[in-house]
Amino acid sequence: METIQTLLQKSTSFFAEKGIGEPKLSAEHLMAHALGVKRLQMFLRFDQPLREDELERFRAMVRRRLQHEPVQYIVGTTEFYGLEFRVSPSVLIPRPETEHLIDTFLDLRKSELLRPDLRLLDIGTGSGAIAVTLAVHMPELRVTATDLSDDILEIARGNAARHGVEDRIQFLRHDILKESPAATDAPFDIVVSNPPYIPAAEVAELQPEIREHEPLEATTDGTDGLRYYRRIAEIVPDLIKNGGLLAVEIGHGQSAEVTGLFSNAGLRDLSVRQDYAGIDRVVTAWR
Repeated sequence: METIQTLLQKSTSFFAEKGIGEPKLSAEHLMAHALGVKRLQMFLRFDQPLREDELERFRAMVRRRLQHEPVQYIVGTTEFYGLEFRVSPSVLIPRPETEHLIDTFLDLRKSELLRPDLRLLDIGTGSGAIAVTLAVHMPELRVTATDLSDDILEIARGNAARHGVEDRIQFLRHDILKESPAATDAPFDIVVSNPPYIPAAEVAELQPEIREHEPLEATTDGTDGLRYYRRIAEIVPDLIKNGGLLAVEIGHGQSAEVTGLFSNAGLRDLSVRQDYAGIDRVVTAWR
């Protein structure tokens, strides 16, 4: 029987030949899941042969990965800001870039620019990654998290329960583009959002993992990528309290348009935070 090490080497090479992204990491995550162990535990068992049932599980997952299905959907979980989140094809996979939103809030909290006992609205919560992570790290927060369907919210609720913050997060089905913010019990002290910002014209250029497997409505707004920012700017008086904070993730090359929209809406002290690649990633503004 083949060992963990030899199967990892073979599958890594096979993934690379077929143009699968991150071939080595993909193989390791799938193998660890097939074995029911953490990756670090797997590394201690390299010379161990696989049982027949483990081998079949691994092969089945390899076949799915060869169809460019994201590893996170195959194993059902992903890590965000050091926390494990359940994900499914109903929700966008949380990205490392979005962790800069969390850093922004924690930096503001540390500098005492955010007072205790705040009410926060997370627009388009998806897996709940932002809402849950902020609730974990800022116990004083009371959070309302919205999204478009009960299926999405069920995943977010499960992630809140997983991390013990379900009693501080209210989950609401709400479409910010079509419905009044009053339905969310606005205005809020803080509004945060990582909205769909990929322009429709660029969807065809996305990696197949995103284009063919992640939910399209969480990826693009169907127009120029700025639709949600325009809507937020339009309803700022009803959405955010005086003295309140708005923080959004943005796409590549969108900082000028987004800051312009927010400035024209009367928001002040606008700031842009870059990610580790030097790309403008987070815009914050105060009302």
